[in-house]
Amino acid sequence: MMSVKYKLNLRDLGGIPTSNGKEVVSRGLYLRSGKLSVLGKEKCAKLCKKYNIACVIDLRTPTESAEFPDPIMEQVEFVQIPLLKDAAVGITHETGSDAMTIVRNLRKQPEKLKEMVPDFKSLYTDIVTDEYCRAQLDKAVAMLRANAEKGRCTLFHCTEGKDRSGLVSMALLKSYGVSDKEIVRDYMLTNRNAFLPTIKKCLGVALLTRNWDLVKTAYHSFLADRRLIELAIKLYGEAK
Repeated sequence: MMSVKYKLNLRDLGGIPTSNGKEVVSRGLYLRSGKLSVLGKEKCAKLCKKYNIACVIDLRTPTESAEFPDPIMEQVEFVQIPLLKDAAVGITHETGSDAMTIVRNLRKQPEKLKEMVPDFKSLYTDIVTDEYCRAQLDKAVAMLRANAEKGRCTLFHCTEGKDRSGLVSMALLKSYGVSDKEIVRDYMLTNRNAFLPTIKKCLGVALLTRNWDLVKTAYHSFLADRRLIELAIKLYGEAK
């Protein structure tokens, strides 16, 4: 059975060295992950207890959150800070927000499926440069820092824990003076966590569509791309 760590693409940002090489980001304050709905309420409660999570920040759009809501626990503060608007990620009520649901719904329409794949370069660019997206990104980082100053552990997540969570991690680590090299290293850890789930999803795409091009597209979509975070780091600095 797949562990919670790999199922959620979960990791603590603590221990990453800052730019002076003598200090590290504190452990137990910042957790990044994918959507919590995959755990269910009981396992999510155990996760929050294990890591002493005081706050959860949901970076998904309202449509995504409504389709796969986080299990609500009274003792944990839940905050939604969507980095994108629904239209920006091509989400509709007809197709849903889950990638495999979209594949099932459109399995006989390969061209339409390809159109549903996000333009990741534009997505990463918009989150660090678009006025609305950048404001939301800065808001998320500010809340993370404020909670940490009070000793409160915060888990922040999107759907897969890759793109939007990766960009919040990037901006947060930048605020601590972490080097670009370390930011990229953390970002690429997603491929360690997500490899087996990605293979499983690709097998599902293959069985549903019998289309090798779609399988290759799915494989690259679910894994982290170093070029994207390097672009985001560059644009983030320029937009300051």
